[in-house]
Amino acid sequence: MTFFHTTGRWVVLGLATVGFVGWAPYHLVPFRKFKGGGLLGTLVGWGLVWILPAGPWYGVWTFLMIALAIIVSHRAETYLTHDDPRIVIDEVAGMWVAAWGVAREPVPLITAFVAFRALDVFKGPWGRAAARLPGGWGIVADDIAAGLVANCLTRLFVA
Repeated sequence: MTFFHTTGRWVVLGLATVGFVGWAPYHLVPFRKFKGGGLLGTLVGWGLVWILPAGPWYGVWTFLMIALAIIVSHRAETYLTHDDPRIVIDEVAGMWVAAWGVAREPVPLITAFVAFRALDVFKGPWGRAAARLPGGWGIVADDIAAGLVANCLTRLFVA
């Protein structure tokens, strides 16, 4: 039973930190105040946007990522803390929402990336309200809210 518990823990942490990318800033810098995991998670999400299928399948994959992010984040916070900065699967989901329906060209996708990061870091009232939800819902909901607003801004100014 211990093997499955330990293996399950590392699978959850591996998914939540997107292949342990979320841990990278903690090992690259000698102090623990640097929280660059969100940026790295968003970069992974942005890179994956380019290879996701377009059209309706993009929505299906995004919905599945959101569901996986909620489940995995909820479980990962039992091993870490609530909305621990090492949990970055929510950034991947939020970036996918920010890029949903946006032209797959550098300017629109860079705009979506920058808008998402800015809105994720400087949460508006929508993000603070969403973050108060319990468990994995709160971890992911603020990123989905930031992704939705970033998507609207990108469409308004670029697309």
